[in-house]
Amino acid sequence: MSKNRRNLPKEEGASTAWMNTYADMVTLLLSLFVLLYAFSNIDAQKWKDFVRSFTGNPEAFQPVGDGLSEGDYIDLGEGIEIGTPEIPDALASEKFDELYEKIVDYIDEKGLGMELNAEMLDDIIVLHIMDSALFDSGKAAIRSDSQPILDNMSVMLVSFADYIRMIRIEGHTDNVPIYSARFHSNWELSTSRAVTVLEYLLENSGIVPEKFSAVGYGEFRPVDTNDTEEGKAKNRRVDFVIESINVK
Repeated sequence: MSKNRRNLPKEEGASTAWMNTYADMVTLLLSLFVLLYAFSNIDAQKWKDFVRSFTGNPEAFQPVGDGLSEGDYIDLGEGIEIGTPEIPDALASEKFDELYEKIVDYIDEKGLGMELNAEMLDDIIVLHIMDSALFDSGKAAIRSDSQPILDNMSVMLVSFADYIRMIRIEGHTDNVPIYSARFHSNWELSTSRAVTVLEYLLENSGIVPEKFSAVGYGEFRPVDTNDTEEGKAKNRRVDFVIESINVK
């Protein structure tokens, strides 16, 4: 009997040991639910500060919170998603003006004023490139010595791609009928030139194809008279119609 009494405290301790494990489990579950609730209501700026303190990169990842919706996210690859806040109209206009100035400065610095001309129309930049700057007469293949012009345009367009809604490449001719085995009309020549320039930009600029389009107008949208050789030369052109993201 005395032996059994000495063992009794040990048996009572063993019978209640499971309560410690149970209490730990309940505490862990409670902590988990608190964390889940906190993440569902996290402030975006506080989250960035938190991530920056560990990684040095506030855009490493972002939770879906009240401030962002699923439609505001883009996939950057490697399973990483970040928010894409809207660009304010004022900032877009400022950057678009900067793009226009860079195009004008490039034309002046390279002495291309006789072949290239740019103008700003509200939130649209129109860059006129005379056909002689890119093509041989009656042809749609870009000359190798003309490629630097398009290469420099590509660099500038890429730099401001976030502020560009659409780039429409327009082909134009004078009213002199064309007779060749390759092209049966000015419609075909102007369209082929526009598509050729578009394809070159796609291959060398890296801008997404969704921001490009090409169209040929033949002789039907002249910018000058077709009664003089000088006017005809101005009408034979390729236009870059660059729309700001402010254009709806």
